[in-house]
Amino acid sequence: MQVLITDKSGTPRDWASLREACEYYAKKKVLYPIGSEIKEFIGGKNDQGETSRIKISSIIVVTGRIDGKHFERISSTNPERKILYARDRHMCAYCGDIFAHKELTIDHIQPKSRGGKNIWTNTVAACKPCNNKKGNRTPEEARMHLLYVPYIPTQQEKILLDGKKILADQMEFLLARIPKTSRVWKNKDLFRN
Repeated sequence: MQVLITDKSGTPRDWASLREACEYYAKKKVLYPIGSEIKEFIGGKNDQGETSRIKISSIIVVTGRIDGKHFERISSTNPERKILYARDRHMCAYCGDIFAHKELTIDHIQPKSRGGKNIWTNTVAACKPCNNKKGNRTPEEARMHLLYVPYIPTQQEKILLDGKKILADQMEFLLARIPKTSRVWKNKDLFRN
């Protein structure tokens, strides 16, 4: 189970484990919960004999520095495989078929060996046969046309695409912040594992 972490302006920033979320609460960094309660941790007794309890919500607003696993790592210059495949809806950019994660590769539209960069707008999901067929050529040289245009996902899209078992209130919260022009809207159920 994961908790959606937002900054104090309500901008989604990252996913946290229950343990990490509990640390935000214990360090008094949670300004307020937004989502539904998903877990309660019961601790020891304090000096007054009261049992400590921390109730974890599915979405929490935190103050201060957010210790994100993904926020800094994911950038337009380093597309992460899982997010790229989800952005492209697991569809090969050349043949249009849908594939499982393990059957896909990342294709560089302008090959890296020819100066192409490892950026969101130069990378697409491609099945292994299409990627091998294209080889070290551009789509035009290989006479293989792109079926969709690659784009840089917004921070909210990246968080949604990187999520695991997203709860209904988390999904609603993230989708409210994603442009209606995003490919995410084509099949939002794809992200429920």
